[in-house]
Amino acid sequence: MIVSSRVAAAVVVVIALVACTSTPTVRTTPTDPSLQIARLLEQGDVAAKGGQIDLAFQLYLSAERLDPKDERALVRAGNLHRMLGKRETAERAWELALERNTKNALARESLGFLFLETGRYDEAAESFETVLEIDPKAKRAAIGLGLACEKRLDFARALQIYEEALQTDPESIELRTYRARSLMGLGRFAEARSLIISIVNEPLPVTWIVRGDLFAIEGEYAAALGAYLETLAAPWAYQRLGEHALRRQEYERAMRYFQQAAEASPDFFEDADRGLAVAREHLHSRSDSK
Repeated sequence: MIVSSRVAAAVVVVIALVACTSTPTVRTTPTDPSLQIARLLEQGDVAAKGGQIDLAFQLYLSAERLDPKDERALVRAGNLHRMLGKRETAERAWELALERNTKNALARESLGFLFLETGRYDEAAESFETVLEIDPKAKRAAIGLGLACEKRLDFARALQIYEEALQTDPESIELRTYRARSLMGLGRFAEARSLIISIVNEPLPVTWIVRGDLFAIEGEYAAALGAYLETLAAPWAYQRLGEHALRRQEYERAMRYFQQAAEASPDFFEDADRGLAVAREHLHSRSDSK
């Protein structure tokens, strides 16, 4: 009874978002079950990439029915649910997959990034560490573990992780960017700046943000703004500048940037209004103390 209930739960997860009507029937040619499953999964992947989500779910469900002990369809179904914003369903799909195969690195890695998204940093770190035990060269898991350490403000551990990963992929823009951010978190600004400026080919959005942060920390606001505007909308670029100016206790400058952020997005940019209030309060306190 326990086994059948788990299978039933797995089927529910796979078909949860399949349309009830006008869904094509999936037909397969009798063949070796393992080859048939592989073919169905491949067809499902193609359908998912092409935006045919209902068809993808149907194909994964067909693969699931051929072998209820195989976890691969559940991993893919979880990916689709996550893409559709159904995080709880995605998490359940990956958990069911891991009940079948505890060493499925893709399911654990997917869970790790889901935990990162939802602020469950300790669980994320545990998931990524398990993946790296299975495959020490798993780059995405290494990045995920580094990000979890950053979120926990353990920049020394994050730096170690990124540097170890760079030994096998020294040209990775992503790893080099995160290494610079960890150096910045440790207060090693000169090293971080030298590294981030050296990234000139195909920088990522996060590369521009880290570059802007490093400029702003040193008071080079024009250069920081230019870097931010490579990837951020104007309200967020000015907001970020205001926050840096606030940390540098340049309250009048912070107020100007917060005002520009609010003007660029007057209807919803509450963060800028809060920043303005904080900067104004500091200026008043400074005036009263004179």
